[in-house]
Amino acid sequence: MEVKIIELGDNYIKMVIKGEDHTFLNLLQHYLAEDDDVVLAKYNIPHPLVGDPELYVKTNGADPIEVIKRANEK
Repeated sequence: MEVKIIELGDNYIKMVIKGEDHTFLNLLQHYLAEDDDVVLAKYNIPHPLVGDPELYVKTNGADPIEVIKRANEK
Protein backbone atom coordinates (compact mmCIF):
# COMPACT_ATOMS: atom_id res chain seq x y z
CA MET A 1 0.00 0.00 0.00
CA GLU A 2 1.36 3.39 -1.01
CA VAL A 3 -0.06 6.54 0.59
CA LYS A 4 0.30 10.01 -0.88
CA ILE A 5 -0.99 13.09 0.94
CA ILE A 6 -2.65 15.54 -1.44
CA GLU A 7 -3.82 18.15 1.10
CA LEU A 8 -3.19 18.48 4.82
CA GLY A 9 -4.74 21.05 7.11
CA ASP A 10 -5.04 21.43 10.86
CA ASN A 11 -8.26 19.41 10.93
CA TYR A 12 -8.48 17.63 7.57
CA ILE A 13 -6.52 15.42 5.21
CA LYS A 14 -7.02 14.31 1.63
CA MET A 15 -4.88 11.41 0.50
CA VAL A 16 -4.53 8.77 -2.20
CA ILE A 17 -4.14 5.14 -1.15
CA LYS A 18 -2.70 3.16 -4.05
CA GLY A 19 -3.25 -0.56 -4.30
CA GLU A 20 -6.43 -0.70 -2.22
CA ASP A 21 -10.10 -1.04 -3.07
CA HIS A 22 -13.55 -0.93 -1.46
CA THR A 23 -12.71 -3.82 0.87
CA PHE A 24 -10.09 -1.90 2.86
CA LEU A 25 -11.49 1.60 2.45
CA ASN A 26 -15.02 0.70 3.49
CA LEU A 27 -13.69 -0.87 6.69
CA LEU A 28 -11.39 2.09 7.38
CA GLN A 29 -14.24 4.53 6.80
CA HIS A 30 -16.41 2.54 9.22
CA TYR A 31 -13.82 2.74 12.02
CA LEU A 32 -13.20 6.42 11.32
CA ALA A 33 -16.93 7.13 11.59
CA GLU A 34 -16.98 5.50 15.04
CA ASP A 35 -14.30 7.91 16.30
CA ASP A 36 -15.69 10.88 18.25
CA ASP A 37 -12.98 13.16 16.80
CA VAL A 38 -14.13 12.55 13.21
CA VAL A 39 -16.66 14.93 11.65
CA LEU A 40 -16.53 13.44 8.14
CA ALA A 41 -14.86 10.40 6.59
CA LYS A 42 -15.41 9.53 2.95
CA TYR A 43 -13.61 7.93 0.06
CA ASN A 44 -13.93 7.93 -3.69
CA ILE A 45 -12.60 5.58 -6.35
CA PRO A 46 -12.74 7.57 -9.61
CA HIS A 47 -12.65 4.44 -11.79
CA PRO A 48 -12.62 0.86 -10.49
CA LEU A 49 -10.03 -0.37 -12.99
CA VAL A 50 -7.57 2.51 -13.23
CA GLY A 51 -8.41 4.97 -10.46
CA ASP A 52 -6.56 5.24 -7.18
CA PRO A 53 -8.82 5.64 -4.13
CA GLU A 54 -8.95 9.05 -2.47
CA LEU A 55 -9.70 9.31 1.26
CA TYR A 56 -10.90 12.52 2.91
CA VAL A 57 -11.11 12.89 6.68
CA LYS A 58 -12.21 15.99 8.60
CA THR A 59 -11.89 16.16 12.38
CA ASN A 60 -13.20 18.39 15.14
CA GLY A 61 -9.69 19.76 15.67
CA ALA A 62 -7.77 16.55 16.31
CA ASP A 63 -4.73 15.68 14.21
CA PRO A 64 -6.17 13.84 11.18
CA ILE A 65 -3.08 11.66 10.76
CA GLU A 66 -3.33 10.42 14.35
CA VAL A 67 -7.05 9.73 13.89
CA ILE A 68 -6.32 7.61 10.80
CA LYS A 69 -3.56 5.74 12.66
CA ARG A 70 -6.00 4.89 15.48
CA ALA A 71 -8.61 3.61 13.01
CA ASN A 72 -6.00 1.60 11.12
CA GLU A 73 -4.91 -0.16 14.33
CA LYS A 74 -8.43 -1.53 14.82
